[in-house]
Amino acid sequence: MKKIGFFIFFTLFFTQAFSDQGVYTFEKENNIFYYSRDEDKVLQLTSGGKNSASVLSPNGKWIAYVKRSKNIMPIDCAHSVNLNSQYANELWVIDLSNRTQQLLVKNNFSCDDPKKMIVDPKNLQFSPDNKTLYFQTTAWETSDAIHAVTVSTGSLRFVTDGNQYHVIQTGKYRGDLIANQYRYHFKDDMPSSSDHWDWLFTPAGKQIKLYRKEN
Repeated sequence: MKKIGFFIFFTLFFTQAFSDQGVYTFEKENNIFYYSRDEDKVLQLTSGGKNSASVLSPNGKWIAYVKRSKNIMPIDCAHSVNLNSQYANELWVIDLSNRTQQLLVKNNFSCDDPKKMIVDPKNLQFSPDNKTLYFQTTAWETSDAIHAVTVSTGSLRFVTDGNQYHVIQTGKYRGDLIANQYRYHFKDDMPSSSDHWDWLFTPAGKQIKLYRKEN
């Protein structure tokens, strides 16, 4: 599967590791830690060893992460998900102002509806205004699903399909998304070939334009 270029990887790393608040997050033994330059110390924020994939909001006020739930994955999901673990994962968020944790996105075992099924959230990314958290889940045979959740309310929506994506943090398309999608080419109304394409989308999932085609 082809991936979006190095500049996206670098941007993701930079957003997670640094902020204008002098804070960064990291994991050790499946727990979430963070360092604050103002406090000049490392603090452990979670326990239990079930936590991973932490990401810091651009303003350094939120940490979102994946937590293994107590919910057993139904066998109905086996056709879509590689059941490496019998437990599904959830999305949690930490408010760094008071260090409280809350469940943001719970499991959805609608395994026959790829737009609703949420069992393995991954690739967490914040919007540049810190209000929305995007994430990716297993969905169709040829594509994952990209979702968005409002951090303050927990309001959840499906955005688009995609095998990889990036939330643009600066510039003309700030707040929009680049999604790498698997699409077919048609000839005489029949699929003749397929390829991976990068498309630009609004946060609501409206296609703007072709960003670039993978070589």
